[in-house]
Amino acid sequence: AMCATCLVPTTGRKKKALNGWLLPIGTHQIRSAQTGSTHRPPPSRDTSHRKMELRERRREEGKETSMVAPDEPVCVSTTVECKGKDQLDGQLSPFGSDTPRAKNTSFFVSVGTFKKPLGIFRALGEAAMSKAKLGFVRTAIAGFMAGMYISAGGLFSVSVGGGMPEIAKTDPGVQRLAFAAVFPVGLLLCAVSGAELWTGNTVKMMTGILNGRVTVYDVVFNWSVAWTFNFFGSLFFAYFLVYLAGILDQQPYRTFITNLAESKIDLLPGQAILRGIGANWLVCLATTLGTSAQSVTGKMLGIWFPITAFVAIGYEHSVANMFLVPVGLMYGARGGFTARSFFEFIGLNLLPVTFGNLIGGAIFVSGLYHLYLGKIPFPTDGVGEVVKGKQGETDAPQKSKAGHVTVAVEKLQHDSRRYSS
Repeated sequence: AMCATCLVPTTGRKKKALNGWLLPIGTHQIRSAQTGSTHRPPPSRDTSHRKMELRERRREEGKETSMVAPDEPVCVSTTVECKGKDQLDGQLSPFGSDTPRAKNTSFFVSVGTFKKPLGIFRALGEAAMSKAKLGFVRTAIAGFMAGMYISAGGLFSVSVGGGMPEIAKTDPGVQRLAFAAVFPVGLLLCAVSGAELWTGNTVKMMTGILNGRVTVYDVVFNWSVAWTFNFFGSLFFAYFLVYLAGILDQQPYRTFITNLAESKIDLLPGQAILRGIGANWLVCLATTLGTSAQSVTGKMLGIWFPITAFVAIGYEHSVANMFLVPVGLMYGARGGFTARSFFEFIGLNLLPVTFGNLIGGAIFVSGLYHLYLGKIPFPTDGVGEVVKGKQGETDAPQKSKAGHVTVAVEKLQHDSRRYSS
């Protein structure tokens, strides 16, 4: 059996802590099923002083984590020796419960509930590597689905916000908030389902190329295919699932969508670019927040508020406009959906907004964080070295001389029921 807090075996030779102290906060003990003996770590001397010193040390290394409840046992860093079968629950194992291990495997465990900036952008770089391997067909299918998902969110917004003409006259802020609050459904579908949304891919692929994980060809290929099939998916949804289905035939929705489409086309090119920068800046920040979360609920909360903000403000999102403007043209904006009105939309709105979205995601988010974090170290062939960057020691796997594999598992709270013999 092992102590639930510090993971020190209660029988046999005790293991030394790795790069830190064991902090017994509160009373913790576990009874051995074989011997009936109880292991209780000795009380720490001058605990408050050690806590302060540890926090200062971790702050200097850029590894300060979120606070935990006072009654929660915390093990800042420790080592567990696993011989033969796993002594850890599969959900907590970085390798998974079915993955074979070496006879001696050690785990470096740090406490927390979300990824920090270094971990977020490492995950984005790894996502870029995965996207570069998708190929044309899979990228096209995923891009088509993303266009439909964003269109579904746009239709939801029109159905809610477009049905408030009187409120829009007296309280326009309320109407704009109602329109914006339901739009994130589309991005949530993209984030959870793995669809290829071009605007979100700007930060992922740029992070990959800045850190040497993908090539320029990979970036151009992914962006061009995703953007094109986002457009196809949006047009398909607008024509078959909205226009032919007669969803917006009735007033006030018909007037609302035509006015919305005309207002977007009437923007000056410079305004469209600047609004595009603001939109994808917030969209890509929402992407980073969603990436930091460890659960679907966390991803929802991280994505929802930045997306609601950019829609309520009035920024321009290229993929959303791929649905909103064409469906407005189909219902009579600019004289109807003609070749002239369609190319006016592309030249006066879609291309300037796309350029602004590119700047907002690739430069305002990925570029600035690259300057802040520096080049992010990645594991090499599954086993690399722990490298110190601007944010301190990384969580890359490390192979020691003795053949032990040390894996950093960020932000993992201990549960005494999961550590038993």
